[in-house]
Amino acid sequence: MNKALCLAIAAILGLASCSAERVSNFPSYKLKIIQGNELNPRAVVSLRQGMTRDQVQLLLGTPLLRDAFHADRWDYTFNTSRNGIIKEQSNLTLYFENDVLARAEGDAIQKSIEAVQAGQNVVPTTETKPQ
Repeated sequence: MNKALCLAIAAILGLASCSAERVSNFPSYKLKIIQGNELNPRAVVSLRQGMTRDQVQLLLGTPLLRDAFHADRWDYTFNTSRNGIIKEQSNLTLYFENDVLARAEGDAIQKSIEAVQAGQNVVPTTETKPQ
């Protein structure tokens, strides 16, 4: 057989075996990507109807999304992914009427209730320990 033809066939077979799916099986460092607002479970549980926008923002922080077309809606989204696969995801949507909190929706509420009942506090405290 022709030497160039054998070389071309070997190159084609070698490139065909290097698909993205197979390359991801090789051990390498996969960066953990955190996006959005990580909410303190105690803060989410303490949300109450009638709170002003300023009180909510002081409690939860700035929302990830303030839609110009839905001025009375704030969205807090949080996800953690590694190698393009989402490991953890939570959403919280707050609705305001006349600049006060009317209702809250999302899976972050139930997750926060479970975390508080389990005695977990996601956000570390900044207390100093006596020496």
